[in-house]
Amino acid sequence: MSTSGVKTVTDRLHFGLLLAAVALAAFGTLMVWSATAGMLAHDAMFKRHLIGLALGLLPLVGLGMSDYQKWKNWAGPLMIALALLIVSPRIPGLGASAKGATSWLEVAGQRLFQPSEPAKLLFIVVMAAMIAEFSGRIDQSRDVLRVAGYIALPVVLILVQPDLGTGLVFVAIAMGMLLVGGLAPRYFAIAAVVGIVAIGLLLALPGPLEAYQKDRLLVFVDPSRDPKGAGYNLAQSKIAIGSGGVTGKGLGAGSQSNLNFIPERHTDFIFSVLGEQLGFVGAVILIGLFLALLAAALSISTSSRDLFGALIAAGLLAMWLFQIVENIGMTVGMMPITGIPLPFMSYGSSAMVTNLAGVGMLLSVWSRRYGT
Repeated sequence: MSTSGVKTVTDRLHFGLLLAAVALAAFGTLMVWSATAGMLAHDAMFKRHLIGLALGLLPLVGLGMSDYQKWKNWAGPLMIALALLIVSPRIPGLGASAKGATSWLEVAGQRLFQPSEPAKLLFIVVMAAMIAEFSGRIDQSRDVLRVAGYIALPVVLILVQPDLGTGLVFVAIAMGMLLVGGLAPRYFAIAAVVGIVAIGLLLALPGPLEAYQKDRLLVFVDPSRDPKGAGYNLAQSKIAIGSGGVTGKGLGAGSQSNLNFIPERHTDFIFSVLGEQLGFVGAVILIGLFLALLAAALSISTSSRDLFGALIAAGLLAMWLFQIVENIGMTVGMMPITGIPLPFMSYGSSAMVTNLAGVGMLLSVWSRRYGT
């Protein structure tokens, strides 16, 4: 902090965070251009991606300049907005289906955005406000039940869509925040057992998961289970990544990418395209940028002036970490296929705006670490 008591640009901005976010957004734009190059709607899709980048700058700047401590006062209305966002695709005439899930908001035939993306940020603020009330110690059963209720509401509403991947992201966010918020260790063990039982029931019962979603999870255990579906997707992804070698086949090159063997190559499996075209070197660069992003979020969480700010940063860290590990892991067969996009890399304006808004939230916490 400057000796005059006036904050300088250096005090307000976390340059490591900004550099990582800008580099990832630029890298993602390059890969989206390459992954969609052979598609008929390439120009329109790339234009939409650029629009998403431009729109994302608005909440980045706006949230970065706002005082995050004032967000706590809006926890109640934000909880209501969170629920409305998640259920909005189920309202007749507003929802649109994609990949088997009714998770898009559509008006007059125009698909607008995925409400579950901004809902992640609202969830982080609401959870941070609620957990902060316990002052870093959550060990009473009634308090744990209250926390569980806040988590269960959005997760259940998302599973109804059904969108298992997004539901898991919400759970990961909550677990990361509760780790910082002081949840007693025994409850993490109980949560793990409950999670295992819940997944078992989801796979065993006729609903709420669709057959293809169950196959995605089971293919993780037995890749030969669905050779024409999820098993095929995984096999093609592995071939693409393996064929890239050390330096890759070159940007825009590669049989798996250009001949449409890689499924959802511009969204869920964009890491497979990167692996084929830029090889091991490109993958290492990307993972390095992700580590820089996560390290910045961690430093902001640990330097926050209060628990509320630390929890917000922890929630964003958990959100990105889970999505990164799950997405990259599923492309190489180390994690189940759940359809979770890769932050800053996958095509999709809703996710890009959400990720950039998350950067703005971190900047708000960072810039006020010494006070207002």
